[in-house]
Amino acid sequence: MWKPSETDLHLLREMFARAAEEFGCQAVDGVRAEGWRGRTLGGKVTVNGLVRWLRVVVAPTDKVSERLWMGNESAQAIAGAARPELLGVRDWAEEELRFRAELSTFVEDAPVSVTPELQGPVQLSESWWKELETSLKAVAATATDRVSVRQDLVNRRLEWISGGRVDPEVAVWKASHGDLHWANLTAPACVLFDWEGWGLAPAGWDVAVLRAYSLLQPSVAAEITDRFSGLLTGAGGRQVQLFAVAELLMAGSRGDHPELTPPLLDLASELLDEPAEVIARRVGLPAA
Repeated sequence: MWKPSETDLHLLREMFARAAEEFGCQAVDGVRAEGWRGRTLGGKVTVNGLVRWLRVVVAPTDKVSERLWMGNESAQAIAGAARPELLGVRDWAEEELRFRAELSTFVEDAPVSVTPELQGPVQLSESWWKELETSLKAVAATATDRVSVRQDLVNRRLEWISGGRVDPEVAVWKASHGDLHWANLTAPACVLFDWEGWGLAPAGWDVAVLRAYSLLQPSVAAEITDRFSGLLTGAGGRQVQLFAVAELLMAGSRGDHPELTPPLLDLASELLDEPAEVIARRVGLPAA
């Protein structure tokens, strides 16, 4: 996965200023948010007295994924999901890098967590859960040819974690957000950020991922299990949960959210009815 150099990051900051000028924005000093691996830079701006959010993403010209590049824009077609409204787009190349600037409405509420995994207790209202459910149903009902998760990836991950004990063939595909974690959800009102990767995925994918990111807070994980039991039970629910566990364990093997590894292995143990130590040895991870 490409990661921008210090020179690229300096250029990204320059391009943020350029984008603000092109949109006629005034940047609000000190309000910046750096995205995953430094490939995006977002900031609060004002336009004609209105508060907006400006986001600039960078990638090498020969490594741009059009699916990700166009994700936030194409997600505007999803009716009924709570998300920022995209107001304008600029796209250009500079020094073998491609940049995309997106101006959106500003969401006052903060993310539930500063990290994808939920590291501390949270109090989420009944209306928040209903809003999340409404948004996820709206996404799932959207017809699209975009692909968020490929069958071949499911095949590899389930073989890796189960040793071939779980049928990897996905029976039901639904449109999904594709990156549903706690840093992409706001409270007290539930708004979903970062739609770059939305598209078809195994039914229940968003819920399974969010539950996996909640395992450090068992009461929240249990709440998700209870509210979305229809997506997390049966053969399909077991399959999609194992896939989510495998994806996060794979990320953990690369150094991301290592504190999730023990509860992820415990969940895999529950789903596979196999000791966590056996699963850890199979996937090459240290057991708790």
